[in-house]
Amino acid sequence: MSIVIAGFVLGLSLIVAVGPQTAYIIKMGVKRDHIVAIIIVCILSDVLLINAGVAGVGAIGAYFPTALDVIKYLGAAYLVYFAYTNFRDAVKPPQDAVIVTETAPETAQESGTPETGGGVAVKTRLRPKTSRTWVGPVVGALAITWLNPMAYIDVLVMLGGIANSYGPDKWLFALGALAASAVWFPFLGLGAAKLSPVLSRPQTWRVVNLAVGFLMIALTIKLLLH
Repeated sequence: MSIVIAGFVLGLSLIVAVGPQTAYIIKMGVKRDHIVAIIIVCILSDVLLINAGVAGVGAIGAYFPTALDVIKYLGAAYLVYFAYTNFRDAVKPPQDAVIVTETAPETAQESGTPETGGGVAVKTRLRPKTSRTWVGPVVGALAITWLNPMAYIDVLVMLGGIANSYGPDKWLFALGALAASAVWFPFLGLGAAKLSPVLSRPQTWRVVNLAVGFLMIALTIKLLLH
């Protein structure tokens, strides 16, 4: 059991850190844009990466370093594009985004008392544009996951190397790491969706877009300098 817990702790420490995948899940969760499909893609991607790392595939990077370079530049290009879309939406929300106005019901008047028109609370929030099908969000999740060279370094090399240090019990370590992914991604995505009514106010959504955009630029610079 201690080996499973060790795998869980390491796996959680690797995916909890704010990165492009985390930012993408939060944004799509707030938009409620096929978030369940995105969560499934992220979990399945971790299943493949963790199992490959434990099986020793991470050693391939030592023989084909050029492959990681190609992934690095493709990933940087995608992060720049993702940053651009966030800045664009912050400056000018998509034309098909819907402004939702919620009017609180007036307090019931006593019988025989004339109604008054004051005191009505009005709340405005933005319902962001969502994709009509799951294809776009899923492709985005695949790109943000598999075009991130740090995923290969963290999971294939580091996590895989630590798992193999446990010898025959390495798959117990992998089980713990997989459990971390199975817990974290639903918590993050569904939690963001739950907070959607609060975070969907126009001003809040603008801040979210700007924050994600600047984060993507910072991660791009970090990626290229790595």
